[in-house]
Amino acid sequence: MKQTIKGTVTDRSTKLPLQGVTVVLNSSPGVKPVSTDITGTFRLVNVPLGRQILQASLVGYQQVTLAELLITSGKELVLNLELDAQNNKLNEVVINAGAGKKPINQMALTSGRSFSPEETNRYAGAFFDPARMAQSFAGVVAGGDDNEIIVRGNSPKSLQWRLEGIEIINPNHFGSEGASGGAVSMINTTVLSTSDFYTGGLAAEYSNALSGVFDLKFRKGNTDKREYAFNIGILGAGATLEGPFKKGGSSSYLISYRYSSLSLLEKVGVKVSDEGVPKYQDLSFNFVFPTKKAGTFSLFGIGGLSKLSKDAERDYSKWEERMDGQDIRFGYNAGSTGLKHLYIASSKLYFNNVISISGNRSSNRIDTLDRDYRSSLSDRNLYTNTAVRYAGTVNYNINSSNVICTGVNASFLSYNLYGQEYNTELKALKELINQKGNTSSYDAFVQHKAELGSRLTLNTGLHTNYFNMSKSWTIEPRVGLNIKLPADQQLSFGAGLYSRLEPLSYYFAKSAVSSEKVNETSANKLEPTKSAQAVLGYEKLFGGSLKFKTEVYYQHLYNVPVSADPAVNFSLLNESDNSAISSSAYRSLVNKGTGKNYGVELSLEKSLSRGYYFMVTSSLFDSKFEALSKQEFNTAFNTRYVGNLLLGKEWKTRRNNLFGLNGKLIYAGGRRYTPVLVEESIRLDEEVIDQNKINTLTAEPYMRVDFSASYRINSKKVSHMILMDIQNLLNKENTMGMHYNSSKSIIEPSKWSGIIPTLNYRLEF
Repeated sequence: MKQTIKGTVTDRSTKLPLQGVTVVLNSSPGVKPVSTDITGTFRLVNVPLGRQILQASLVGYQQVTLAELLITSGKELVLNLELDAQNNKLNEVVINAGAGKKPINQMALTSGRSFSPEETNRYAGAFFDPARMAQSFAGVVAGGDDNEIIVRGNSPKSLQWRLEGIEIINPNHFGSEGASGGAVSMINTTVLSTSDFYTGGLAAEYSNALSGVFDLKFRKGNTDKREYAFNIGILGAGATLEGPFKKGGSSSYLISYRYSSLSLLEKVGVKVSDEGVPKYQDLSFNFVFPTKKAGTFSLFGIGGLSKLSKDAERDYSKWEERMDGQDIRFGYNAGSTGLKHLYIASSKLYFNNVISISGNRSSNRIDTLDRDYRSSLSDRNLYTNTAVRYAGTVNYNINSSNVICTGVNASFLSYNLYGQEYNTELKALKELINQKGNTSSYDAFVQHKAELGSRLTLNTGLHTNYFNMSKSWTIEPRVGLNIKLPADQQLSFGAGLYSRLEPLSYYFAKSAVSSEKVNETSANKLEPTKSAQAVLGYEKLFGGSLKFKTEVYYQHLYNVPVSADPAVNFSLLNESDNSAISSSAYRSLVNKGTGKNYGVELSLEKSLSRGYYFMVTSSLFDSKFEALSKQEFNTAFNTRYVGNLLLGKEWKTRRNNLFGLNGKLIYAGGRRYTPVLVEESIRLDEEVIDQNKINTLTAEPYMRVDFSASYRINSKKVSHMILMDIQNLLNKENTMGMHYNSSKSIIEPSKWSGIIPTLNYRLEF
């Protein structure tokens, strides 16, 4: 059985197709090499199934080698390659994309790497989720049982999601208001192309980000034939369809839909939630329409619906916890869709424009039953956010050594925020927030990439932002430097200023000690949180597939919203969502806080070749915040250290079938937590912490083993994949510290999830 590899090759700087590029399979000498045509298109036929190594080369360009390509019988492999111009024509420069994981964005020089959908599917414990996959990278720590991640000690809410070059709202099911993650990703890896993930050192074009950025790209559907993929497993079922709109045409469609009820996990004995069984569904699509003269248009989108319902058992003798006697309704719906236009004006100039609309709706209602099973409302909130965005860029290729990119972003934000909960002191429902309105944010940037000889690359840029609500400006210079050293070594440096808007509910929430609306005093003056960052890196490639990398970094955070009451040591650097507004200690916020994150990261990664791969990463860091009292405290995310070991092995069986085993070990410092004032907690019927001892206690170290096993079967024109993926294989009972249980009026440990097994079957044809 044989298959086809096809695709296009373009110039990274100009986006123009490259003719005459030689494309060869190093791993299969029997496959005849081909050259790209005038449209930059190539097609390799009769390719053997299994792992293949592809090489693309053209005089005057850096040679690219892809070493992890998986060829199956059920689907053609479509590649979109970009080559960098080579200034030093005397020496050959080879870019091993499998080992280097170089970011797609040419302006990114530090703290970034690309990742493929195949990696997301392969890593143990990833569950086809880019965020869970990223937990294995240096500088990243799991934020909780969901897929939230802590990047270099920063709050998980400081992570930004981008799709096709524009910011989108949190694309995760069961996400809480203001959070960046959720229980399950809405992103189906079957529609993803190779994408970028950054932990810092962002180029000038990136706005509204303090820490990590997922810069996602959708792939283009097959333009020659219709292909289908079906998936069923414990987490649900789904289908992906792709192909040309018209036979012989260049336009294509790509659609993926999934539906899931986690009740299957409950049936095999895994407790999914104390609050009912989650249900969700999501849809992703990418329609691409190339034209002869007007450029290429694409309509893309991602969205999902998720809900959780639990009715209390109508037998109060079985109630042990307060939630046992509650009817609970929770929902999170989110979606983003956009229209993208790429126009190549000449060999030096191209334009990229994207307009999108994103929205989310987060709702929660809890009704408490008495012993006569009469219900009374105890908690209700409904948060709706909408963002209409425009991102436009102009890229001018002065020559092979100099590229200028400039652009503008505009975000028009609408919000309708309402929340109330039962207050023990008032013995009545109290309104936490009730605000509806609009605001906007505007960005402009310019950046310049200069190749200063064969070994030195300098990126400089300037970004500016205007936030309409606070009438505030930020000016953010950025710089990046890369120095290539002998023996496949390089040094990198990045520095700059950054800013990010906080969840809008913090701008309007009412103080716990007053009915006065915060926005009538200081919230409308709250400015974005700001950060100054610097990172220095070194990396060394060994033998093409093995890479060592280390980075040291320092982040100074300032203009941080903190409590206006100096007796309350509250900072938004210490929060991962908007839940703090319900605390009795919540006060109005002012931009007078600071913070710092610094650390060192090391990684040794062998990309998949010769049937195996491994990655060892380690991070040592410190994360602190300073409130209005000028006291310095650990953030809740300051685990101080984390180490990861990721490895896998593949064996080729009959008919080029593949059997794979993958494992992951995570060992991290314990989470920080604060002593609880028990008597005050009992009086207020909520957890009350000691404001003078914020995060002075540390939970036990976190340890987890993940495991996956896969078998890929290649039949004639059809491929099958069976995957068993188990998170927390040893069922280790990790804790996040001691917290107050209002149901029992006791202090008890908060526990992470135990073992989570999943089984999936995928059919492609």
